[in-house]
Amino acid sequence: MSIALSRAAEPAAARHVIVQTALRHLHAAVVNLYEIRQEPLALELVMEGRGSLFRDPLEPLPFDAQRLAAEAARTGLAQIAPDDGRGAPLPGVIAADGHGDAIATALPLAFAGEVRAVLFYAASRVAFTKADATGIARALSSVFGMALAAVESRALRARVEELEREKLELQRTSERLSAAIDEARATEAALRLSEESLARAQKIARLGNWDWHIPQNRLFWSDECYPMLGLARGDGALTYEKFLARIHPEDRDRVMRSVELALQGAAPYCLEYRILRPDGEERILQTEADVIRDGDGTPLRLIGTALDVTEPRRAATALRLSEERLRVIAEHASDVIFRRRLGPERTYEYINPAVLELTGYPPEAWYDNPRLFEELLHPEDRERYDAFVERMATGGGRITLRIIDRGGRVRWFANHIAIQRDGSGNPITCVGISRDVTTEKLADEERERLVRQLAAERSWLIAVIERSPVGILLLDAAGAQIALNRRAKELGGTASPGSTDASLLCFPDGQPLPDEEQPAARALRGEVTTARALSLRRPDGGAVAVLVSAGPIVDGTGKLLGAVVVFDDITRLKDLERLKEEWTSVVAHDLKQPVTTIIGYAAQLERRPQMAAAVKIRAGHILASARRLGRMISDLTDISRIESRRLAIESDPVDLAALVEAVVERTAGETEGHEVHVELTGEIPIVQADAGRVEQVLSNLLSNAAKYGDPGTPIQVTLARRGGEVQVSIQNTGRGIPPEDLPLLFERFFRGRAMRNERVVGLGLGLYIAKGLIEAHRGRIWVESPRGGRTTFHFTLPIGLPPPRSGA
Repeated sequence: MSIALSRAAEPAAARHVIVQTALRHLHAAVVNLYEIRQEPLALELVMEGRGSLFRDPLEPLPFDAQRLAAEAARTGLAQIAPDDGRGAPLPGVIAADGHGDAIATALPLAFAGEVRAVLFYAASRVAFTKADATGIARALSSVFGMALAAVESRALRARVEELEREKLELQRTSERLSAAIDEARATEAALRLSEESLARAQKIARLGNWDWHIPQNRLFWSDECYPMLGLARGDGALTYEKFLARIHPEDRDRVMRSVELALQGAAPYCLEYRILRPDGEERILQTEADVIRDGDGTPLRLIGTALDVTEPRRAATALRLSEERLRVIAEHASDVIFRRRLGPERTYEYINPAVLELTGYPPEAWYDNPRLFEELLHPEDRERYDAFVERMATGGGRITLRIIDRGGRVRWFANHIAIQRDGSGNPITCVGISRDVTTEKLADEERERLVRQLAAERSWLIAVIERSPVGILLLDAAGAQIALNRRAKELGGTASPGSTDASLLCFPDGQPLPDEEQPAARALRGEVTTARALSLRRPDGGAVAVLVSAGPIVDGTGKLLGAVVVFDDITRLKDLERLKEEWTSVVAHDLKQPVTTIIGYAAQLERRPQMAAAVKIRAGHILASARRLGRMISDLTDISRIESRRLAIESDPVDLAALVEAVVERTAGETEGHEVHVELTGEIPIVQADAGRVEQVLSNLLSNAAKYGDPGTPIQVTLARRGGEVQVSIQNTGRGIPPEDLPLLFERFFRGRAMRNERVVGLGLGLYIAKGLIEAHRGRIWVESPRGGRTTFHFTLPIGLPPPRSGA
């Protein structure tokens, strides 16, 4: 049997009475009490009861009891299930034992015109007809209706009292809830502040926390964990696999193994590993975690922390490497490195192996005898050492001391001491470096001796320079004056230093000497000037004839340090030279007249046809000798004029090309056996020169080319314009001029060696005179003779600038 109630608020006692009454009076096997839901219309089982009259197995009846009860509630009329058993069975709700007919009936239970419940019952072995059953049901319906009314009244009163109690309880609950809400809000604010502080602390410490929900494979990270992996919160949900992908490949298996051991409970999860950020940067993380398990030990969560220890580990690695390097340096250093405790015991905590080589005692000896250094200390340095020890604890210091090593030798040691202190600032140890400076000390002593010697030598040199009978000027590398001695000041006409300057030097005739030709300037270029006759202008307008020599001053490496200029008064020598020149001129003049007479008479004798052949031959010899003597006299006269710079130059426009051709023809006798070629390179301009003197130079050079050239070889004469000059070059083919003879070619009385060691006729004045004649024209003359090659003499004559007619 089932009874459906229209209200769910029926007291539990009323529901129990209805079920038990139905079981007793209707002999029902099962009674179910249903609540009627109006919208939408439905039944909900609220209580069930089973009768004790049936002991046989129950079987489900094929009746749709819920649909039958719902129809009775809708129509307000009794409803009986049809005989054909239409509908779906309700297991456990309507039952029969299978040994009799079964009947199922649903009747509405009404009170005060309102359907309050539906009585549904099913029975087997029915002892009355369906009509009787219906009647009984209707009677029970009225009884149940009245019972429901009574029960409802009592229930309403009880409900009102219950509602009052609930209201009071709700008020109390509301008060407690308000207090709880306030407390929760305070707790939430404190929690938020705590979370902010935690997040800030994690950010400062680079510490993050994480929570892995293992069944769902969800990984929750705090904000600080994302930058550790180089990720952002917007990169998507984190999983264990995504976390593993960030781990360095070399560390990944080790991390996975540690996780497995932790989940198995075999080992705690605590390790360091490397991660690779998306940008390739490598970082080091230190993680620790605990496993949370359910009742049967299954791991549910792995909660832990992650700390970025990259900088500390790198710093530790750098420190370790630094310590290793320092240890290696200390072990292989040539200086003694030690650490020694301060205090009465003063034991050595460390001393490197270099102490053996420098003192003769191994490190073990110093560990065994902390007073060994004091025992080796030189007696004369003990007092200084004791004073240093007393003040050393305040901040260390430096001191140089002597010791006597194991071999008895005295050694100097430069000691540098630093103090190490404890947390309170008290000195506990000293760290020191001792360097053997014996060699430096000896070198210093030698240096001091040399300095003293150098000072003495410098004083001696200054005295020599100052008292020297010649003027001496010293310049630095920049040309600034360093020293000027007394004689130089006297020659310059003043006693004030620096007034005698190399720029005051000029040619003997008073013409300015070009800056680049100044002896000081040449010396600063590395050139040497030897005994050059010049004139020194004085402030009073006068001039002194001086002989100047100058040269560079260089150190042992060849570096230019300065220059020295030496000059002396040669006025008396000039007077003697003038007298010599006058005597030479007189002698030459007196000799020239008889020589001219001899040449004239000899020429007449040679030309007279009536003279005997022997007489003519002797007259020819006389004529040749007289002419040679005449040339010698002319050369001596030219030398005198050149050296006195009184050589007369008659300058006129000269067609140099035509002059060369003419001279080649006139000297054909002297160049016999050599073919002479003249070559003009480009247009040769007119020069201003003394044609006779230029012919004298050309004749000398052509004669020398034939004299010193290989027999039968040609002589090449070339003319070419070179800027504002015309250059004449005369080249012959021969064995060349020895290198050692090149600087002497243009000196007086120098004669070279002819071919086949033949005797060379002449005084050796030709090239010297040629040089004087060309320089008198403001030209240049020089020679080139590479070893094994051709010899070429060059000279130049200026274009359009005639030389002065008086000697220059």
